[in-house]
Amino acid sequence: MIQDTDIPLFDMPDFDDTLRRLSDLLMAHRICRRRTCRKNEGCQGGYGPPCYLQQRQLFADAVRFELDEYREFWHRQRAVAKAALRR
Repeated sequence: MIQDTDIPLFDMPDFDDTLRRLSDLLMAHRICRRRTCRKNEGCQGGYGPPCYLQQRQLFADAVRFELDEYREFWHRQRAVAKAALRR
């Protein structure tokens, strides 16, 4: 088990920023209560962020059960982007 003293707090990433990035990865903007997130098709951040505070179980289930599907989706997205850049 990891002890609290093994991970100094000043070395840890900002939680809100980490959750914002995870929200973008999981495309949680689709279910976010904030109109700006849905409109911009990406998490606009903030405390929480709001989509995480509203749908914590979605984040937990995605990390627990669906990471392989997300990896495959984003792998395909990167391949399409690379192919488009080569043209």
